[in-house]
Order: sequence, then structure tokens, then C-alpha cells
Amino acid sequence: MRESALWLVAGAACLLVASCGGGGSGSGDGGGSTPPDDEPPARSSNYPEMDETAAGNYAANAEFNRIDPSCGGSTNPGCVGTSNYALQNVHYAHTATLDDGTRVRGKGTLIAVVDDGFRRSHQEFSGKTIHTFFGGLSFVTEDHGTGVAGIAAGNADGKGMMGVAPEADLHLTSWATANDTGRLLEHLTAATDDAASLGAVVQNNSWGFDQEIAADEEIAAFEASGADSYAEYVAGGNASLMADFQSLFDAYSDFQETGVIVFANSNDRNLGTDDGSQADASTLAALPLFVPELKGAWLTVSNALFTVDEGDGTILDAQLLSAPCGSAARFCLTSDGTAYVPTASSDTSYRVSTGTSFAAPQVSGQIALLAQAFPNLLPAERTVRLLATARTDWDGFQNSKAGEQRFAPGVTHAYSSLYGHGVPDIKAALSPLGGLSIASGDNVFSGPRTSLDDSIATAGPVVGNSVAKALAGRRIMAVDALGTDFYLPGSVLGTEGGNGGFSSGQANAGQLARNVEGVATSFSFLEANSTAVAALEDAAVPKLFFSQTLANLGGDTAFSHVFPLGEGRFLQLAGHMDQAQDGSNTAFSLSRLTARQNFATELSFSFGHSANRFFGYTASGPFLPAEDTGNVAAGFSISTALSSAWSVGAYAEFGSGFVGNDPSALVDYGAFAYASGGLSARRRGVATGHDMLDLYAGVRPKTVAGKADFSLPVGRDMDGTIHYEKIGVDLANSDLPLRLGFVYRNRTERDFDVLFGLNTDFMAGSDPDPVLSVSLGLKKSF
Repeated sequence: MRESALWLVAGAACLLVASCGGGGSGSGDGGGSTPPDDEPPARSSNYPEMDETAAGNYAANAEFNRIDPSCGGSTNPGCVGTSNYALQNVHYAHTATLDDGTRVRGKGTLIAVVDDGFRRSHQEFSGKTIHTFFGGLSFVTEDHGTGVAGIAAGNADGKGMMGVAPEADLHLTSWATANDTGRLLEHLTAATDDAASLGAVVQNNSWGFDQEIAADEEIAAFEASGADSYAEYVAGGNASLMADFQSLFDAYSDFQETGVIVFANSNDRNLGTDDGSQADASTLAALPLFVPELKGAWLTVSNALFTVDEGDGTILDAQLLSAPCGSAARFCLTSDGTAYVPTASSDTSYRVSTGTSFAAPQVSGQIALLAQAFPNLLPAERTVRLLATARTDWDGFQNSKAGEQRFAPGVTHAYSSLYGHGVPDIKAALSPLGGLSIASGDNVFSGPRTSLDDSIATAGPVVGNSVAKALAGRRIMAVDALGTDFYLPGSVLGTEGGNGGFSSGQANAGQLARNVEGVATSFSFLEANSTAVAALEDAAVPKLFFSQTLANLGGDTAFSHVFPLGEGRFLQLAGHMDQAQDGSNTAFSLSRLTARQNFATELSFSFGHSANRFFGYTASGPFLPAEDTGNVAAGFSISTALSSAWSVGAYAEFGSGFVGNDPSALVDYGAFAYASGGLSARRRGVATGHDMLDLYAGVRPKTVAGKADFSLPVGRDMDGTIHYEKIGVDLANSDLPLRLGFVYRNRTERDFDVLFGLNTDFMAGSDPDPVLSVSLGLKKSF
């Protein structure tokens, strides 16, 4: 049987702090001032918002920097430099604001610390809520635990140093007496359960057994033992001890449902190298390798000294002072564990200490910051955020890379055999990773997502910007690549007057010009007097500018044919049938035209259908479901000649539209009524006698009656379930979609056809956001 099992069975588990070495001591509050806490800036988002200026000022604060040993003691009270905290961008977290105006400093979170003892009356803990777990045993006062708790949550009050999460509360457990009485495992289990019951978001463990075993050696021995579980193996045949170990492992697993376990690695840089093998992490710090159910929310922390370029903060070099991450690299981070910390000598005493014991609580404090900022995340998700955003910007890391870990689609992060995933970067962990998306469906992890980088459409043809206006005054949830919830004002997607990144049915000047030419061509073959033909054409043209059905008329599949029915009576058939790999667009219009010399009328009936288009237009995102849309309409136009040169016309269309139900859509439009109409004027013989100018102005198709049901994503549960707010949207509450422009056509003496068009579409709201298009064409007739 291996020695590790023997000494555990014998109960000789003499515990030592994992790393309380390091010299130097000092006392006193060291002066200083309270960190700057200006009024939060005006917000453009509802997630942790960074302020470069505020962060820079905060990083120059003496108390913030005093964690750095070169700043410790009363001899250098105004020390400013790249401290342990600046290395990890803690100053960005402490000056970031949440939507309730609070800073990200751990407020409302509870950090559990398991250690040898604590001076609870120290000034670094003044005013905090401190839960103390005795377990029927005496509670001791020791330097080590006092220092660890101070790094995790020491006050930011201008005295001494400060913790990473200075506004967090503490749950303190001393193992010293339990170890002396042989009740260690029982005590740790009960303490872990107690911390979990009080809602601790992290448990810091800066301790270890005095006889540490390298993880790779333990793995080999465990696999060779044939034991069914690690508890069975480590108990060495002692049923009672096996039950105690299993109870502790179960307690850790239960704790991970609401909190993260953080464990300090061994301080032995050569752990496990007696046989010539490479050093490895300690077995206890790498426990998830032996108890797989602990992998989700467990962090191992190593210790190093870092050389940093004070100009830009780049890490130049790192000297590992502890055991490497080794076998635990996939869930390991490395921090600077040489720190100026509070001690138990008095309520104002401090000293310099070093070790993984003081690196681990820096990570624990950052978990508390993440818990404050993202209360809906599972502990495993907070763990991943620190791992996936850790700093790797130095040669020593790159030269010791052991592989890459995939955390989510598109999110991978390198890890090193020495430094694990690198140095935690809380600024990056608080920021969206891989861009933001709007999630729909039931769950942020399994449902569809639409990236905000794709210019999500919130306004479209016919329905206008009614949904965009409903969004403008509300908060909407977006998620990053890891599924973390961030909150944005709806105006980011669509403003009241704007189009939200998508023009609601805008036309192209070239398309309109070609359509006018196509209609003119269809009349040119009629055998009728020239006056009647001109009047018929004048009546047919206005609908091209304002009809929803013929909004996309154009291209190779467009057609327009006129058939005589009798004296002054005609039938016109127009439409298009466009088929593409990703969608189709079809429209037909049947019109009855009547001409009386200089006067003509048209009564038309039309039908349009789009598949994978929103009324013929491609629109991204869940607000304009593009699975199936259609409309039926009736239109009426009238034209009359004012002179041989001028004629005027008018067109009006009334119709009903529908949007097919798309399961991934956030808006259910159903059926609605719409209307459109406008005026046109034609001038013949503008410059050459063979040219023609069409002027037009009016209202594009607009919903006049209809309701839509809007499901606004407003939050998520820990399991990723999306919560929606149901909103009724009045589709008639959109701004007027206006259109004006002109089309000029001319045939030269050499049979060249010149065509020029200008079109402007805009919304008659507070933010018109006009869309202007110009077309110029030239072709030769033979």
C-alpha cells in the first residue's frame, strides 16, 4: 500500500498551510486615502461598464497598490506601481458600474475561507458580516488565515491594504482544532455544507497535507489499485475513513451547485521529481482528476513572480515559485502570491508573505466579483469565464503550451503545462466574449442566436418601425459566446425614428427606373391612338412607386403585358417570379384599365408571396421572421393630361398582409391591414423632345390596423432557461414611411437610351434616417 494511504488511515494528517513562507513584517495602517468613488457615468448598457479614466485613477491609489510587497509597510505609504491587482485588471472591476449604479466590488456575495485561524477583529474586516463555523470546536486566531481572508475581502477604506472583493462578506472555518482532535474530514464536510447553506459563491482552500503527492504519481497508483472510487483508494481499506472521504467529496460536489471551489497548489516547485520526472500539481489541488464530478467548478491556483512593462502592462516574464499546474492545467490559473497582508498580531498589523496560499484568494475574490456582476450564472460558468479570458501574453507561457481547450463554439483558450490557463484578467472576464447575440428559443445554450454584429433588423416593409419603437424604451438580454447574460437598452437595436439597421422596404432607384421603362415598353405595341396610350401609361406607372405587391418588380423574371378588351378598355398583367437557393419572391397583378382620350383609370388586384424573405427583403434576426410572408391588395389609380407636356396621376392601395409563424421568431405578427398611396407627375419633352421625366412622392405601404405579440428576452436562469416579457405591439404605431424621387428617360438621335433615377426613402419621425439611391443607365438600341 502506498504511503499516502497509510498516513491517512493512521490519522496522522498533520496539516500545514500550503504556503505561508516569506519574510518581512510590519504593522500600522500605512496611511493612504479612500479609493476614488465618483458618481457612476451615464450608461449606454446594463452590464459591467468600464471607465478607462476612472480605472487609471483608481490604480494609482496607495491602498490598491499596497498588496505589492514593494509598497508594503509605513516606509512607502504612497507607493504606485504595477501591483498584483493591476496585473489582473482588478482596478477595472472596482470602477465598473452595474445597472443599479453599484461598483463591482463583491457587494452581496459571501466568500467562504477554510484556513488555520483568523483575527476577526482586524480592521480589514470591520463592518463586515462574518459567519463563523465552529462545529463544536474552539476557534483559533492565526496569521495565515487572517492574511488569506484579507486578500479575498479586505476593506477598501484607505487603511492598510484592500481585498479583491472588498465589499464581500465572509464565512470563516478554522481546521486547526479539528485536525488536532482527529475530526478533520468531518469538520471540513460540515463547514462546506454550512457555507453552501448560507449562499457562499466561492470556498477558498489555502491549505494542504504535510506529505504532498504529485498528481501524476497518484493517478498511476490509483489506476493500478483497482479501487472503484478515489475515496475507497485513499482510505486504504478503512470503511469508516472511506465514508468520511466520500462525504467530503459529496459536500464539495453539492457546494459546486451554487459556488466554486478554489484550491491552492503546492509550493514545492519540484513536487514529484525524485524519480527524474517533471514536477506536477499536488493531488489535493488537482482533486477533480480523481473525483470527476468536481471538474465543473474547481480552480487550482499556482504562484509566480511577474515582470511587467509598466508602460503598457505587458507581461515580460514570469518566475514560477510553486508547483506547476501540470496535470491540472485545464482548470488551473497562476497569480502573484507575494503580498502584503494583515496578520493576527493586532487589529492594525501587516506583513509580507508569499505562496499559493495568497495567490488563491485573489482568484476567489474574482469569483465573488463575477457572482455580483452575473448572479444568473452557474458556478461552472464563472469558472469558465476566468479560464477563457486569462492572460497568456508572455514568452514563457507560449513556450510551455500544452494544448487548447474549447469552452464553447468559437471559444478556445490555450493552456500551459506550467501556468495553466495563465493569469486571471477580471476586466476581460466581465466583458462580452466573442461578441453579443440575441438569443431566442427556450435556452441560451440550445436555442438560436443572432449576432449583433450582423445588424439585426427591427424594422421592415409594411410593418415599419413599430417593433423598433416598442424596443426603444426597454431592456433586452443579449448573450456572449459563453451564454453569459448582458443587458442592453432596446435602442441599441432600433431607435424610435430609425430603422434599426434595416430600411423598412427601401427601393433602389435603378430598380424603379427599369420598372418604369418596362411598363412603357408594354404599352408601346398597342394599336391605339397616341393620346390614349399615353393616358394608359400615365395611370399604370404610379403603382410602381407605391404598390407593395410590385415593390420588388424587376430583374430577368419581371413582366408587364397589356391586352386590348375593346374600345378604350384594356387588361394588364404584371408580376415577377424570382427563385433563389435561399428563398423566393412571387407577385402578380391583374388590372382593368379604361382610357378616354386624356383621362385614364386603373383598378388592380394583386397577390404577393415571399419564402425566406420578409415581404421580398432579406432581414436578419428574430424580430422579422423571414420564413413566409404574403399579401393581397386592391389598388386604384387615375391620371389626366393637363397639357400636351404635363400629366398627373394618383394611386392608392389597400391590402392585408400576413407573416407565417416562425418558431424561432420573437414577434408573432399574424394578419394586419395596410395602405399606401402617392402622387406622380410626368413631363414630356423636357430638353430634347424625346425625353420624359417622372416625379413622384407619397407613402410607402404602412400598417393601419393590426397587433403583434412580442416576446422580449429579459433574463435567464442558472440552467440557461430564457425568461421573456410578453408585449403587445400596435403595428399601426409606426412612423410614416415616405418616398420621393424622379426617373428621367431619353432616347437620343443615335438610338442611345439614357436613364437616370434618384430615390429617397425615409421615416417621418424624430430620426428620419433617409436612404438615398441614384441610378444611371445607358444602352444602345439596334
